[in-house]
Amino acid sequence: MDTLEEPRLICGFRCDASGDTRRLRWEDVDQALAPTTAGGLVWLHLDVSDVRVQRWLAGQPDLPSEARKLLLGTETHLTLRIVGDAVLGVVSDLHHDFEDDPSTVGALRLYFDERRVVTARRHPLQAVDRLRRSFEREGCERRPLPLIATLLHHLSDAFVGLIHEATVDLDAVEAAILDDAAEGAADLGRVRRRLARLRRHLGPQRLALGALAARPPGWAGAEDSAALRDAVSRLDGVGHDLDLAQERARQLQDERAAALAEITNRNLYVLSIFTAIFLPMTLVTGVFGMNVGGLPGVGHDGGFLWTMALMAVIGAGTFVVLKLARIF
Repeated sequence: MDTLEEPRLICGFRCDASGDTRRLRWEDVDQALAPTTAGGLVWLHLDVSDVRVQRWLAGQPDLPSEARKLLLGTETHLTLRIVGDAVLGVVSDLHHDFEDDPSTVGALRLYFDERRVVTARRHPLQAVDRLRRSFEREGCERRPLPLIATLLHHLSDAFVGLIHEATVDLDAVEAAILDDAAEGAADLGRVRRRLARLRRHLGPQRLALGALAARPPGWAGAEDSAALRDAVSRLDGVGHDLDLAQERARQLQDERAAALAEITNRNLYVLSIFTAIFLPMTLVTGVFGMNVGGLPGVGHDGGFLWTMALMAVIGAGTFVVLKLARIF
């Protein structure tokens, strides 16, 4: 093994057949990954943004070449596939809310076989960090599929938190729409973009995990497969909640558009009433404004007052006609 100075092994655990959990140091990693190490489960979580870890993974003979390529890659396409007796792929996880938007989705790369689990990321992620903390408190699983199932439960919790926040924002937007407030538009657009971004990642992930749960690796026991199916089922429930939140956001968008159209129509209606009342009066001013000889009242001192009185009578008559016609 290369001599690496403080490489980014985020965490490493070894759980033997008796259930004892031991934290791994970097110098223990080669021995833990070696095929000759019998019994138990090994989980390594790596930061592959570290160049030294990349160099170590590239030269690691105890991992299949496809696993090394996947763990070191930059592909973000969500996929899970069985290669031989191992499973490798990319799943979505939410960025940890240190500085970034917590709803930003990142890629978690994983490889696992009957006794080894290797996960890798380039940015801090929420669900896998929760898994690490729970292992530090409670100890790790002795089999890989229950570990992956626990990771999926943490991932579901992270998505549920964001969906709850989006639901609260939608409640505020709905109240603003009912109060005819305009400030809800920007919030609604932001919530819709967040939900669409989550759905783009959660949808393909549900399909990939569902396929894995339907056809687990050959070494998976009935209890392990049941734990994975339960975790995938919960993730499906989260996806259903996400679909409902997105549908509600669309309905609020339609309701807001209808409210704006109603306001516009009401304003146009009022404007048309004023136009109808003043149109005959405008005709009088147009006639008396013609610069031709023979206009009545031109040489009369009270001509202006009589013209204004005529316009008032015509306006009042138009108002009465519109009222009798029940136009307003």
